[in-house]
Amino acid sequence: MLARSVLVTPLLLALAGPALAQTTTTTPATEPATAAGRAPDACRLLPQADLEALFPGRPITAKGPTLSPISRGPQYAESCMYSVKLPSPTSKLDHARFASVTVIRWDGVARGRETPAQAFASIKATREKVAADPKITLKLEPVSGIGDEAFQETNSSSVVIRARKDDLIYAVSLDLYSEQTAPNALALAKQAAARWQGGTGMVDTTLQVATNSAVTVPTDTRPSSVAPVEQWPDACALLTPEEIKATFPGMTIGDARKLMGKITHESRENRQEALPNPIGCQFDAKRTVEKDGKRTIELNQIQVSVRNVAANEDLSKRWFQSAIKVSEAKTPVAGLGDEAALDIMNRIHIRKGLTTVEVRVSGGERDQALHDQAKQRVGELAKIVAARLK
Repeated sequence: MLARSVLVTPLLLALAGPALAQTTTTTPATEPATAAGRAPDACRLLPQADLEALFPGRPITAKGPTLSPISRGPQYAESCMYSVKLPSPTSKLDHARFASVTVIRWDGVARGRETPAQAFASIKATREKVAADPKITLKLEPVSGIGDEAFQETNSSSVVIRARKDDLIYAVSLDLYSEQTAPNALALAKQAAARWQGGTGMVDTTLQVATNSAVTVPTDTRPSSVAPVEQWPDACALLTPEEIKATFPGMTIGDARKLMGKITHESRENRQEALPNPIGCQFDAKRTVEKDGKRTIELNQIQVSVRNVAANEDLSKRWFQSAIKVSEAKTPVAGLGDEAALDIMNRIHIRKGLTTVEVRVSGGERDQALHDQAKQRVGELAKIVAARLK
């Protein structure tokens, strides 16, 4: 049996030889290479030059391609992303917005399934179901002039154009920025469609992307944190020289020194607005006294300052708490406005409605008796000021 097996084996090998040789020479080795050669290139579908035309003068950083999974066969650039630095509407800083293209399907790796048109219809139906959910902010609308068919998705953060050109299905995404976002996304998606031809793959195009002359900076729609200038009180109308003289008997009261101010509306370009009335009013009260056989001048300074008038009461409360924390006003004072507190500098902070003011009487910083007297007097003046606040 062993000898017989030895004799048969060469015969079998001889018989099998031509068949094996024929199989080796006729196996189609070119199909994977052909598919790879026709594969889409996401970074050619969306080149940086298109973004430079749409965002003139803005820094653009290429994040590079993301390759398709190995399981799909020969790898290709499945997606490509860029970062664009755009002006913030609310500050002088720039912030990054992203632009990307993603190949969802192409027939080089999708044979044996539904047709590209059927696949796109399935994608659209799925997205329509998502958009129908009232809990989700998503708007779908058809668009024309991009490939064979396309639709636009708009959500709270981006605009996405999903399109099909022949056997290629892709999505162009652009982060929301201004009213230019949707037109820019449509322009990028149209350019991508022009760079693909079914059965051929990537092609060059003479179509030029529309160029923007400038980047539109969105309007800062935030409400102001401060009240209009006409609502700010006149600091010198909150306390009269006669009222000060009555509180400081026997002392000479000087003329009021007024301090004017401005309010700043913060945005990318801060806007300042001059206040029509003084925000500060200062008086000197002085007299000459004999002390230890020497003539000395006893001086008090009386200051009324409008610290802020907030746009709403929540802000007013927050700013008042911040002010008393910074000044370490740890002694609450009852009966003055909505809330009030006294600090060690004989300064009383008063909040009434949207307005916060400070009343201070200086003097006696090195004399406890004079310091206590100033504390008493600032309390009397603060009652007058608080009564005049609206």
